[in-house]
Amino acid sequence: MVICVFFSFGLFGCKYNFNKSIFTKNKPSNYYYTNLLMQDLSKEPPKGLYALYMNFYKKKDFSKEESSIFSNFFNSLNNASFIGKPKGLPDKPLYKIFITFSESKYVINIYNERYISIYPWDGDYIMDYIDTSKMYRAYNLLGLCKYLIPK
Repeated sequence: MVICVFFSFGLFGCKYNFNKSIFTKNKPSNYYYTNLLMQDLSKEPPKGLYALYMNFYKKKDFSKEESSIFSNFFNSLNNASFIGKPKGLPDKPLYKIFITFSESKYVINIYNERYISIYPWDGDYIMDYIDTSKMYRAYNLLGLCKYLIPK
């Protein structure tokens, strides 16, 4: 009986320390996941790259030409593009882009003309939020998704 009580307290203590360490970690930067994605892009081409229209769940794979626009988008980002979570952001994005590498998978949520977010399939931190309003319009991912999957 005494052993069970001590074992229970021991588990509670481990659980408490484990949860505390997870929830007190700070995200290293507001572009952390985007940086990881760009590193993966520089190591290998994606094994899977497709867009999904969230209203009707239509899927469309990217061609090589469309993939170049995708790369240009990431090359045009700067530190001012990364922001905290915007107020009034829709709960559901219009489009999602899925990028699969041999060892990782990322999701890009496209909410509107201005805001997107990036996160890995199994991330520990909040997603990276990006304001694309000052970006060259040809690199806007919403326009690319509308072109790929017309309504």
